[in-house]
Amino acid sequence: MLFKLAWTHTPEARDKTIKQFMETGGMPPENVKLLSRYHNLDGTGGFAILESTDSAALADYALDWNGLIEIVITPIMDDETIGGVLGKKFG
Repeated sequence: MLFKLAWTHTPEARDKTIKQFMETGGMPPENVKLLSRYHNLDGTGGFAILESTDSAALADYALDWNGLIEIVITPIMDDETIGGVLGKKFG
């Protein structure tokens, strides 16, 4: 399953967040695949696209960071998947 992990942080948390990211690479744990990650140009946050079937691993990843940044994890789907759902409903 695909997930969007979006994060924001305050200016006060910026330096600590950058330091932790530079030290760890911000990589997710086993059972979570990082497909892509994008950062806001103004340095206030960003989002990553993750793939996983392990909700505990997603929670573990969030716990690595949520003392510094606000995290929202949202299940998402691609065009092909939503197209199949919409086709049954509106086709």
